Amino acid sequence: MSKQTDTPGAQLRYWQRRLRSTAFKREFTALVRRELAVLAGQRVKDVLDPELVRGMIREWDARMIDRAVLADLIIEASRRGSRQRRGVPLRRLLDPQLLADIDALVQEGFALSADTEEMVAAIMRQDLVRGLFTDVIFSAIVSFYQRVNPLFGAITMRVLEEQIKGFIRLFMPVLQRQAIAFILDTNNQRVAADFARVIVRQLLEQPLPNGWADLPPGQRRRIEALIRHAAAGTKLDAAIRQATLAAWDDLYAMIDDKRVGDMVRLEEQAAWFAERCVEFILPALSRPHILRFVAAEMALAAGAPGDAATPTPRRPRRRRPDSGPTPSRAPE
Repeated sequence: MSKQTDTPGAQLRYWQRRLRSTAFKREFTALVRRELAVLAGQRVKDVLDPELVRGMIREWDARMIDRAVLADLIIEASRRGSRQRRGVPLRRLLDPQLLADIDALVQEGFALSADTEEMVAAIMRQDLVRGLFTDVIFSAIVSFYQRVNPLFGAITMRVLEEQIKGFIRLFMPVLQRQAIAFILDTNNQRVAADFARVIVRQLLEQPLPNGWADLPPGQRRRIEALIRHAAAGTKLDAAIRQATLAAWDDLYAMIDDKRVGDMVRLEEQAAWFAERCVEFILPALSRPHILRFVAAEMALAAGAPGDAATPTPRRPRRRRPDSGPTPSRAPE
């Protein structure tokens, strides 16, 4: 067997033993630790190509994700999360200081933006709200007449129900405008803030339900079908992709000139992070195809000529002075 044929096999056996050795793991970990310390001092824009990330965001779901598997993962995660959280109040899952901050935030109240005010106004103009107002006013009138005339008040009001509700509807646009003005008035938003605080506190004390287990089987199947349909939808994918690209552009604009170490604690945690990285990298290097590739490359490097044996490139010949056109060969 020739030396050229035997060399890749020898390299392969060497790397198989070397990757399993404690010395290699120790030296490789030290190397990664030093590289992480160097990386911590570099700017994000010098180590990260933003267009590469944008390309991955644009094409990741189409090239890498199986939509059916994604839907199964979402459904199973919802089931498992519901089982683990059942009966546990949300308050027990949050830090006490965070709970105090939430309460203080709600206590301060809030200012509605122009878009929020328009959304509130649009909701108040809906037919559902109009019908709700009509029923509330009618019920109040019925209750009043029952107190005034218990015997005939209720009968009279029921007989005239449609006429009374029609009369109420005539004034409904005015009532809706007044209700919108009341809600949007800054003097009245304290009432909304107090109401929100009570709701938040109540929600924090309520045990979390086991959502999937508490639903009827038919409703669970419909929700699962909805999740699968959403996972397969191209329009939703496009919207999520555009939102992710916009978020990435904003994030990169904010961090591009920052040091990596200012965002990730590489300098003080380089040793810990290097150990974790090596735990992932060594099994990958030990994969048969990668191992054979590295061994073959090392064999080629071992057999390549050194710098002294590298032929010196020939210098271009100097052109002779122009002595006129070169005579062409006569045709045979």
